[in-house]
Amino acid sequence: FPSHDSGLQGGVTNTLRDFRAVRRIAADGLENTWNTQGEEEELEYGALSETGYSYAPLKYSRGAKISFEALMNDDLDAFTSIPDRLGRGGARTVARFATALYVDASGPHASLYTVGNGNRVTSNPPLSVAGLGTAFNLLGGFVDAGGDPIYIEEAILVIPPQLRVTANNIMNQLSIDVTASGGTAAQTVRVNNWIVGNLELVVDPYIPIVASTANGQQSWFLFADPSVGRPALEVGFISGFNEPQLYQKAGNTMRLGGGVDEMAGDFSTMSQEYKGVVAFGGTRLDPKSTVASNGTNS
Repeated sequence: FPSHDSGLQGGVTNTLRDFRAVRRIAADGLENTWNTQGEEEELEYGALSETGYSYAPLKYSRGAKISFEALMNDDLDAFTSIPDRLGRGGARTVARFATALYVDASGPHASLYTVGNGNRVTSNPPLSVAGLGTAFNLLGGFVDAGGDPIYIEEAILVIPPQLRVTANNIMNQLSIDVTASGGTAAQTVRVNNWIVGNLELVVDPYIPIVASTANGQQSWFLFADPSVGRPALEVGFISGFNEPQLYQKAGNTMRLGGGVDEMAGDFSTMSQEYKGVVAFGGTRLDPKSTVASNGTNS
């Protein structure tokens, strides 16, 4: 689950020891500007505020049982793809879960993108250079609990597949025409495409699937690079299960006078069984690390 394409774009992953609920603390403070300290004056101590989050990991699994007759009739070795199919299913389970942390049935998740959090892009513009400019201004305007700016130099643009062409056109423009005030009237100014140097593009195919009611094909999201230390999301994996683990049930059919016949599978049914297991959980963290638009221009 290391890549942004797997769904955890503005977030982090962690390793968990067991299935007990884990608690995460988001701390604010001690990063604010300092006051002067006079001669023999007492040291001023800063405040450190904490916001708690918790979640519990769960186990996800899927099995496959193939009958002896189906195996014997498999002229094209179709069943050899079962491990790959289970592996893809496990990876997609994680990816959809991660997407659902910031997307709900109507687009940007209503618990993360709220009026109180102030992280809805003004007027919900469609994806465009102007819309991205508004989003960058909003993301860059957040301050911490002490009123100091949160430095965000790099960002991740997350889009559904339907906005791939629009996003790539924006990312690959050599220059951008912008309207700027000055003189006696507004002027059109042509500038180099500054977006390319500040933005990483990620396509999340699960956005329109999770946002199945509305706005799934037009919502877009901007995340601060999680390296700034304020991730918007977290997904934690049980140790050893950060990738789908695949298993095959050992055959228990033995020929008289011989050893175990793996092709004969289970003694009672002669079937063969496979399963995949992944174990993880996650939560939404800092709303100041992401902004979003549902693209409705309203």
